[in-house]
Amino acid sequence: MDPTSVLEGDNLKNSCRLDVTVNSYFTVLEGKKVYNRGRTINLVVDPENYALIDLEKDIDGYFKWGSHEKPVFWVVDKGDRWQCKLASDAQFLDLLRSSDLVKLFMTMGRRQNEEETMCAAANVVAKEMPAITDIVANEMHDDVLAKERATVAAAYVVCEEMTGAVDVVAKEKIGTAESGDEDMHVDMEWREVPEYGQTTAGPPMAEEEEKEHFMTAGCDPDGDEPIGSNEEWRYFKLVDGNNMKPVEVQQTRKRARPILDFDIDSVPDDVAGLVDDYIVPHTTYDKENPIIKEGDTFEDKHEFLETIRTYAIRNEFETKIEHSDKERYRARCKDASCEWKVFAKRLHGGNTFMVVKLSNLDVHTCCSSTTVKGREATINWLSRRSKDIVKEDSSLSAKKLQKRLQKQYNVDLSYWKVWSAKKSTMNDLHGTWEESFTMLWRFKAAVEESCPGSIVEIDCKKIDGKIHFSRMFVCIRACVDGFLAGCRPYLGVDSTHLTGKYKGQLAAATAIDGHNWMYPVAYAIFFKETNANWAWFMANLKKAIGTPPGLTIHSDACKGLAYGVKKIFKGDAEHRECFRHLMANFRKRYKGDVLKFMWPCAWACTARRHDYLMEKIATAAPTSISWLNKNHKLIWSRSKFSKKCKVDYVNNNISECFNGWIKDYKDLPVVDLMDKIRELIMEKIATRQDIAFRLEGRILPSVLHELNMKSRGLHYDFCKSGLLSAEISGTTNEGKTWRYGVDLKERTCGCGQWEVSGKPCTHAIFALGKFRQKELKMEDFVDEYYSIERFKLAYQFEVSPMGDKSQWPKNDPGFEMIPPPLERPAGRPRKQRIKASGEPGKRGPYQCKRCFKFGHIEKGCNATQAELEQELPPPRPKKQKKQSKTKSKAAEASTKGDELSNIVADPKLTLSP
Repeated sequence: MDPTSVLEGDNLKNSCRLDVTVNSYFTVLEGKKVYNRGRTINLVVDPENYALIDLEKDIDGYFKWGSHEKPVFWVVDKGDRWQCKLASDAQFLDLLRSSDLVKLFMTMGRRQNEEETMCAAANVVAKEMPAITDIVANEMHDDVLAKERATVAAAYVVCEEMTGAVDVVAKEKIGTAESGDEDMHVDMEWREVPEYGQTTAGPPMAEEEEKEHFMTAGCDPDGDEPIGSNEEWRYFKLVDGNNMKPVEVQQTRKRARPILDFDIDSVPDDVAGLVDDYIVPHTTYDKENPIIKEGDTFEDKHEFLETIRTYAIRNEFETKIEHSDKERYRARCKDASCEWKVFAKRLHGGNTFMVVKLSNLDVHTCCSSTTVKGREATINWLSRRSKDIVKEDSSLSAKKLQKRLQKQYNVDLSYWKVWSAKKSTMNDLHGTWEESFTMLWRFKAAVEESCPGSIVEIDCKKIDGKIHFSRMFVCIRACVDGFLAGCRPYLGVDSTHLTGKYKGQLAAATAIDGHNWMYPVAYAIFFKETNANWAWFMANLKKAIGTPPGLTIHSDACKGLAYGVKKIFKGDAEHRECFRHLMANFRKRYKGDVLKFMWPCAWACTARRHDYLMEKIATAAPTSISWLNKNHKLIWSRSKFSKKCKVDYVNNNISECFNGWIKDYKDLPVVDLMDKIRELIMEKIATRQDIAFRLEGRILPSVLHELNMKSRGLHYDFCKSGLLSAEISGTTNEGKTWRYGVDLKERTCGCGQWEVSGKPCTHAIFALGKFRQKELKMEDFVDEYYSIERFKLAYQFEVSPMGDKSQWPKNDPGFEMIPPPLERPAGRPRKQRIKASGEPGKRGPYQCKRCFKFGHIEKGCNATQAELEQELPPPRPKKQKKQSKTKSKAAEASTKGDELSNIVADPKLTLSP
């Protein structure tokens, strides 16, 4: 099935969005080993007419695999954790029908032969469990040895009837892990060999910077700077089925059965009501689809009214209250022709309400009320129904929440009523706008109490005699100690817009560990990216980490950030500029061939090659050099990078990785946002701490895997010059010869890559293979920053847990701090930033639907009626390509020849002798 036909043919109202994240993998096509880089594919499909074979055909349009391979799809929840494996079309269809958005993760496995298929079928029959509907293979992407697959037992996943969502049976905990952990590795088992990928091990094959094919219109090749934020799953696999017992799951009824008789085990408390001398237990019912009968009792009148509203909405009618007070309630159907009535009263001795009289159940002669705005669905009713939804995904917009509730309860709802209900729910979950800023002082005291040595700074400013919140900085002690002990002295600094009521900025300083994984160090919030705010952030950052040797700060083209780094660190830290932002500004001013020299100039690791490419740039655009020196004075080329940092990144991707990590929480109130980031950091350190505890050896396995992959397919010439030195030479595909000197003892190479990155380049790897000495090992020539010992030091400290807000210690600053004054523009608040030109997903120019002109939309059209009645001007004719002089002369000669032939052919004309 073609993805384009899926988008155009299906009804969007009944369609389902399908996000498939494909893992990077190797395959063999036509006898060649091909690397396929992972990506996310977005599809819109029909949940009624879509199967796994259709999904494979759609994915086949983007990826290719061999005949011995088969794609395997896994269900992913909103926390980006695997739930179960898709094993049948029925399971897939139930999943599509139960949700508007389905996330899948695709790995590549091996196809089973006939014997393996027969054995798997025999095992299924032997179990004789009718409750089990799907059998999930415990093996994930294990395509190395077939006999390893025979040792893995089948793990049972029991799925209920999917009426609202897919329920996956919880697995038993494996090993001796403590019973309180809810981390990623609780239901997963340690892998002996990690599943390597692009972000973990870097590019599969290094390309030489001398190759001229890098100079292609300023494009960034795949695998330039891998960054990982949630890559810990590569070290784990699903739990073995032999250690997991299948759990019997009882099917739940759509309608709950009311308890007619009294429960003999009921205990007299505030949940039950007293009638004379005996206890009246409250009736149990399904709160989402209740059944009301005479004699049913409820805790109080509020619960009774809540049940009546839900009952009316489910049965598609509206009620009209005839009488209501603290003691009695009497109502009937709003339609006068309908005879449905209900009467309830409070029992003496408590607050229990009992249904005394009720008309025949489910007998309504009135018209359905689903076509009108739901009067029964009040704001309080909607707030309680949406509490679990908003708690699971606080970034869900009111529009999407409205569609979800309308689909779930089959009732027409007003947008503003749903918006008010969501606002009320957010206040119940996170507190009010004013409380979110007042609680910051208690959050500061809680962090300093649970994590001694942490820095939490709150700054205020006085406006019109009142003290307002201004900015806040948080740096947890465990992050600082881990950064100084085990991470490279590299920090990516950037900020992102907040999308909640407080439209400020969330700034963060993020480091990188030996796995190329993101390592958060500090974060802060302030209103705008001003010089003063960035200087304040840098002052607190320097207070926390000091100035370690080789410290490098990487940022974008923000002038305020450059001012803060220069003022606070004063030349003690190397300041790099993100080259991707530089190129975005460069493309706005310069076009043509000059663009193809910019990226190679940034990747150049030697001054010689950098100067050579700068001359090429100056020749193609003479004014570009002066423009770069004036507007981009920071370091952006690898040839000028410090050799102590051992990070060769020219882009600030690590900051963008942090922004994507917390993007779903940017609309939370400030105190919940700061606490949520602390919680994410705590969980991340705990997961990686477990990984570090299990690793053995000297160098990280992912780094060794990367170097081993780079050692394949090298065709160089070797000329030995010393005990551990040699000349490596070769010829590129373009016919250009090159030669570099490699010294293994000094860990240097003429290309400069080894000194900048700390990992041997391809020339050094080739020399290591040629020396043939047993004592020479690849891991002995890798920098210490990539060692397992450094990785353990980075995650040796723990972030101590904290209680909820009610347990935070009181902290009185001595004055009342109120929220900052709101400076919100007119119109609906924007949730997503406006993408710059050239970014993926950028829309074209806006076209007005009223005057059909570009540059504005219908809402802002100022065209008069007379202008609209005029005919539109004809489209501008396309420019004709200029012909060369030789082609134009040939065309003139051909036209002259045609004229002479026409003259001779005319019988009325004669030629003179």
